[in-house]
Amino acid sequence: MKPMKNFKTLFLFAFLLVSTFLSAQPKLSFTESKQILILDEESKNGNSVDLNANFVSAGTKKISTLWTISGTKDKDWKFIKGDEKSDQVTVQFTKVGTYSVSLIVAFSRTKKVKNGAEEETEEEEDELSVEKENLITVTNNLDELTQIHADSNFVKLVKKASDYVVKPKYAGDPTPNIFLAKGYYGMYRKALKDPAIPEPFDEAISATAAAIEMDQNGVFNTSIHKIWLNKFQNEVVNVGILFNLDEESNYPVFYSGDNLERKNELNSQMVDGIEQYLSITKNPIAAKMLEAAIRYNSKDTKTASLIWKEEMNNILKLENLEKFTETDLKVLKVGVILSAQMLTLRDKNTTEACKLLNKVEPWYGTQKDFYSYYEKAMNKCGKQ
Repeated sequence: MKPMKNFKTLFLFAFLLVSTFLSAQPKLSFTESKQILILDEESKNGNSVDLNANFVSAGTKKISTLWTISGTKDKDWKFIKGDEKSDQVTVQFTKVGTYSVSLIVAFSRTKKVKNGAEEETEEEEDELSVEKENLITVTNNLDELTQIHADSNFVKLVKKASDYVVKPKYAGDPTPNIFLAKGYYGMYRKALKDPAIPEPFDEAISATAAAIEMDQNGVFNTSIHKIWLNKFQNEVVNVGILFNLDEESNYPVFYSGDNLERKNELNSQMVDGIEQYLSITKNPIAAKMLEAAIRYNSKDTKTASLIWKEEMNNILKLENLEKFTETDLKVLKVGVILSAQMLTLRDKNTTEACKLLNKVEPWYGTQKDFYSYYEKAMNKCGKQ
C-alpha cells in the first residue's frame, strides 16, 4: 500500500504546483467610465471617457502599455489626459460613431537557464492583450428631429429622419433609426396617410429592429427613448398577441373553441406578433417562453420543443429583470403561464411546467393573473 500512498502524495504535490503556477500568471483588463456619449456642441470637453488599465504582474515586470482605438486619432478622437502609452487616459470624442478599444501590455519575467554546470538568469519577454469591440457609442442629440417629434409632425419626421439615416456621418448610430421609427409609429397612431408610406406600422417595426441591431451600448436605455420603446412594444404585443387570447378564471389561455378557421387565424396572427416582438426587444429571452407556447398551440410542436429545450435553462438561470422593459416583464409572465399550460398538455404531467412557475413566482406571485393560475389552477405546484 505504500507505493499507492506515495503516488497520492506526488499527485497532490504536482496538482498544487500546477495550481500555484496557473494562479500566478499575469492578468490584464481595463475599465471604461461610460459607453454612451452624446455630442454637445456647447460642452465639447464633456464628450470624454476615462480608460484605466489594470495589470496584475504576478512577479513579472511591466515593460510598456499601448492603447489602440478605432477611428482616426486627432480627427475622430484625441487624448486629453495621458497618451497611448499611459495606464490611465481620458479620451475626447468628436465624431459620431461606434468605437472599439484594445490594450496591449508587454512584460518580462526572469527565467533560469543552464549554461553548462552553472545556472544563469535571463529575461523573457511576452505580452497580454484585451479588446472590447464596439465599446463606445458616440451619438448626437439631433435636436432638429427631437423638435419635429415634439410637434407631432410625423410625416415630416419620417422624411427628415430618412435623410439622417443615409448620411455616412451616422452610419452605425441607432439614433436616426429611432426617430424614423417614432415617425412611422406616429403616422400609424394618428392614421396619417402618405402615398409613399402605405404601411407605417410595418415600417416602424423595421426601423426599430434596425436601431436595436445597431445599439451596442444602450442608446435605447436613455429615458426618452426607453419610454417610447416600451410604449411601442406594448402596442405590438397587444395587437399581435394579447388581443388574440381568451381568459379563464382571470388568467390567459389560448382560444379553444370549435371554429377551426378562427383558431388558425388567431394562431397565424400570434406567430406574426411574436416574430415582430422578438425583432424589437433588447431582451429576447423575455419572449422565448411565449414564442414556444404560441408555436406549440399552432401545431409547430418541433420548433416549440426545441425552444423549450434550448431556453428553459436560460430562464431558470435568470437572476434579475433589471434590464427588461415593462412590456418585456409582461411578455415573460404571459409566456410562462401559457408555456406551463402547453408543457402540461405535452408531458401529461406538471414537472417542467412547475419548474418555470416556481422560478418566476418571486417576481409575479402577487399579480392577479399569475396568482390565479399558479395558486388556484396549479395548487402552488405542491408548495405549502
